Amino acid sequence: MNETIYIKVAECIEVNKPKVSFSDFLTIYCNNKNIENAVKAMHFFTFHKDGQIVVSILKIIEMIQEKYPNIQIDNLGEEDFIIVYTIPKKNETLREMISTFFICLVAFFGGGYAIMAYNTDVGAKELFVNLSMLFLGNAKQGTMLLSICYSIGLTAGMIIFFNHIGNRKLSRDPTPLEIQMRLYEKDISTTIIKDVSRRNESIEAK
Repeated sequence: MNETIYIKVAECIEVNKPKVSFSDFLTIYCNNKNIENAVKAMHFFTFHKDGQIVVSILKIIEMIQEKYPNIQIDNLGEEDFIIVYTIPKKNETLREMISTFFICLVAFFGGGYAIMAYNTDVGAKELFVNLSMLFLGNAKQGTMLLSICYSIGLTAGMIIFFNHIGNRKLSRDPTPLEIQMRLYEKDISTTIIKDVSRRNESIEAK
């Protein structure tokens, strides 16, 4: 009875060393652990500079069957995928912290400006004055009270919607921002794969 090896790969994989083996981007399983370990150790590609390659799963199957011609291979993952090699840079953590700081500043002031512009467009101030006169008979005091309640409600609504307070989540569900980022990453990967495939630049079986 022929052995069966199962392979699985994600759509986009990032590696941090130039010499890439199957174990760096493939999830591999086989009942015969000798075969499994040998396949994991197989060299696949060497990067000479940072960049990315698009690979067809057929190339992986071809390379494994060159070494084990009688083995059955079941692919449980993507048919085409991207391997990205990034050269580690010095002071990367410091750069990330500085970038994050400026992004937070832009998001904070940009979000504040957007909220103020929206309130001006819809006439929120005039609405608060009218409601204050209607229910409290005091425009100045009532407007301040409504503004405070509105600000608290807006903040609470944003926290609940984005499911985040600092580094903590209100629930285990992914936040809307995380969902949009994953969709964005998937769209990028799909676009890169399609563009490279149209130019016949992907690594495929001979």
